[in-house]
Amino acid sequence: MQILHTVTNGPDPCSYLGGQLAAMQYAQIGAMQPGDYTDKLLAGWFKFGSFLQRPLCHWCRRCYSMRVPLDEWRPNRTQRRVLRRNAAAEVRIASPPPFMPDRVALYNRYRSAQSVLHGWQSNRLTPEAYQQEFIAGPVAMKEISVWQDDRLLAVLMADEEPDLLTAVTHFHDPALWRRSIGLFAVLQCFLHAQRLGKKWLYLGYYVPGSPSMGYKKQFQPCELRQWNGEWKREEKNG
Repeated sequence: MQILHTVTNGPDPCSYLGGQLAAMQYAQIGAMQPGDYTDKLLAGWFKFGSFLQRPLCHWCRRCYSMRVPLDEWRPNRTQRRVLRRNAAAEVRIASPPPFMPDRVALYNRYRSAQSVLHGWQSNRLTPEAYQQEFIAGPVAMKEISVWQDDRLLAVLMADEEPDLLTAVTHFHDPALWRRSIGLFAVLQCFLHAQRLGKKWLYLGYYVPGSPSMGYKKQFQPCELRQWNGEWKREEKNG
């Protein structure tokens, strides 16, 4: 993997835990080959577009890389209900991700809703910024999109390595919260990874106590990367 440059930001107010400070290291990727990213994931990095990132909050250490073994994962009762509730929706998979204005509009509506509900920064994207975030990069991402009657409901972006997928980010129509359409998109990523015969699905970072990260607790069994580099298994509840 070719790294063009690295930079460290912070300490700044943490986006996930109120009253905490966060520091992040970023590395811009110039080029990469299959398998390169796997090594970085094992070392605690996570890729977003053309950049790797990892937390350097040694005073907190509550960000854990999270992965789920796909040969053991099965939808639980709640997840099966979400799949049934949205069974009429159409799921499309594309790589590289297509660019259309409806993606940008949906992303910005979602971020605005999250800023109200969870205090996120609004972080509205222009069409140019959206392409830079999700379409430009050293390796094409996968887009998993959810539709009904040609209306875009949700989008999930994923990266693929030989043995794994990573769920990078997702956004959805905030008006459809009763349908759990965001969770439905995440479940489609799990099902797609299983169809491809992948070993792992990486879910980015899990931060205990963060409201926006709480949904990740339902995906078990899982493994959390400790700050000493070891992966600790978390078993199914009950």
